[in-house]
Amino acid sequence: MSSLFSKITSYQITKRQKLVLMSFFLTVVLVATQTVPENLRFATIGFLALSTLLLAVFSLWGELAGAKYFLLLLLPVYFVVGASLFYFLLPVRWLTRLPFALVFGISVYLLMLTANIYNVAAVRTIALHRAARAVGMLFTLVAAFFLINVLLSLHFQFYLNALGVSLIAGPLYVVELWSVDLEEYISRKVALYAGIFTLVSGQMAMIFSFWPLEPINGALILVTVMYVLLGIGQFAIVGGLKRRSVYEYIGIASVVALIVLITTRWGG
Repeated sequence: MSSLFSKITSYQITKRQKLVLMSFFLTVVLVATQTVPENLRFATIGFLALSTLLLAVFSLWGELAGAKYFLLLLLPVYFVVGASLFYFLLPVRWLTRLPFALVFGISVYLLMLTANIYNVAAVRTIALHRAARAVGMLFTLVAAFFLINVLLSLHFQFYLNALGVSLIAGPLYVVELWSVDLEEYISRKVALYAGIFTLVSGQMAMIFSFWPLEPINGALILVTVMYVLLGIGQFAIVGGLKRRSVYEYIGIASVVALIVLITTRWGG
């Protein structure tokens, strides 16, 4: 323990050790939110978000520059905030929340490894970039699912749902589309696609606000929309979009939509 502390204070700790410590610290704080009074829980989530931001900067320091200061830090913060809010929706018992906290800690570690790969791949080409994009896509959708599910659980008016989903999805679209080429700035093509996809997601949220959907079903179908748009957008950015790929994504969306329709209660 003393050896580890001396490494931290002398800045000799490795990047992997930083990520492990970050994941452990955030997991402990997440579990602690179950023991704090309800009026302090949102303050605890704010502390988690700020801690995630500062620890991510500390862990990735060295190659951070330009747009990466914003883009690489956004997804970890979104994920931690989304998971923390979703944590409150779980049954109030340790048997449920402890496994969730364990998965949360592992997820934070994997997410930060992905951010580190992006950080390095933006400077030089590495073989793990493609695998990191797949992991990044997964955590983007999971973070969006957590946040949208919480948003829909509040039962806002349709226009607030549209605005909320746009604010959730928009930055995530930018990060995922940017991760294809990892340029030093947000290109016009990335900004254009992200803007169109955000508008579509907001409109879909407005439409589904009038459907008798459970929040979890609404979140599922909106995240599926994000998956389809991101998949098509990433292929379009690299110039590899083919009709077969479009049909595959539309097929996946159709299956999810059918499941949601079947499980929706249309009568009283």
